[in-house]
Amino acid sequence: MKLLRSQKGSAMLMALAFMALVVPLTTAALSLASTMSMESKKGTDTLETQYAVLGASQDAAYRLAYETGFNDSLVTGVPVEYSVTLNGQQVTTTVTKLSSVVGDPPPPNFDNSRTHQTSVLVTPSTAVPDVSSQFTYTVSVENRGDKSKALNLIYDELPPGFSYLPVSTTGITTSEPSITGSLLTWDISSEGISLEPGQTVYMYFMVEASVAEGTYCTEAWVEPGGTKTSSGKTALVTVGSPANSLCSGPAVSVSKVVDTGLVLGGEATTFTYTITIDNIGNVALNMSKIRDRLPVDFLYVVGTVGGDITGAEPSTMIQQGAQRLDWNFAPDYEIPSGETRTLTFDASATVPAGDYFNEVWLTIDEFTDTIYTWPTALVQIMSATETTAQSGGISATGEVWANDGSYVTNKWKISR
Repeated sequence: MKLLRSQKGSAMLMALAFMALVVPLTTAALSLASTMSMESKKGTDTLETQYAVLGASQDAAYRLAYETGFNDSLVTGVPVEYSVTLNGQQVTTTVTKLSSVVGDPPPPNFDNSRTHQTSVLVTPSTAVPDVSSQFTYTVSVENRGDKSKALNLIYDELPPGFSYLPVSTTGITTSEPSITGSLLTWDISSEGISLEPGQTVYMYFMVEASVAEGTYCTEAWVEPGGTKTSSGKTALVTVGSPANSLCSGPAVSVSKVVDTGLVLGGEATTFTYTITIDNIGNVALNMSKIRDRLPVDFLYVVGTVGGDITGAEPSTMIQQGAQRLDWNFAPDYEIPSGETRTLTFDASATVPAGDYFNEVWLTIDEFTDTIYTWPTALVQIMSATETTAQSGGISATGEVWANDGSYVTNKWKISR
């Protein structure tokens, strides 16, 4: 079809009008797209920088807690600067110690003859009277010492009426135990099992029982160390609905806690300790002594004894660099079956960063060995450090409390 001259003119005018309208719009759209792309890239770069400075801030906290000598090398008020590269971005990090900490943290106190700590759990923990039931016991052994230590023998004394199920031992060993009455003994001395410091191993075995209503407890210990490594009668199985949850015979649970678990190094601090003694057996206990060994450089505060056992001052002496407290009872102090007693006192310290543990011993006539609490009532002394990570005009600032092996980020902020 042919266009008339007038029609051609109209078409040309329409094309020119369309171009006049569309070209500016297209140019504006392209300009907007370019701007948005640039802004998107800028936003991505900013986000990457934020991640980089946050990563560098966490790297500083990790170095303070885990890099040998880094925390101790810092001098109060003197910034230490270094650079790290994260995700292709170089970040400058500054670390400044805020409090004065002098000296190395002391090692935890512990009785070297008791480096293997043993505990027992049982599943299920309930049963129906006079109905045959099966139970799985878990014996855990932790090396609380600072050296590798062999594990030669594992003992477990079952409750009355409980019998070991043959070929049920698994975990650290699959050897069968020798059985003498209610005592099970696993001799694993030929298996060459050795625990590294801090390592925990587990052994599992099964028993069966059809017993009358009551509460049934068990106890485990290991060699080396013997019964000193036991945590006492635990792993209670409740059969039916007994009038109480007391173990048969003498049994006791001892714990110790401290009111302040995390403090800043270099500051004078007073701590309140509480020793709790639970008679969980069905016979009375006669106690002749409580012995407490404070952490190194912690000192008893005279006149602070409380609780319901005694108000008398302890005798004190320094043993292995730590203060020892002794309360002696004559006649013996009696704790009736099923009852709880407490002893509280204060101790003060101004000490460097580190983990500070406490130990307690009880001398009770009904037990051959002293009752011992493992290093417990942990006080963590931290050094306070400010960390600042900077890159591309963005900075992350944090206040890190750290000692050897742990840290807490007390507060932090990110700014640009």
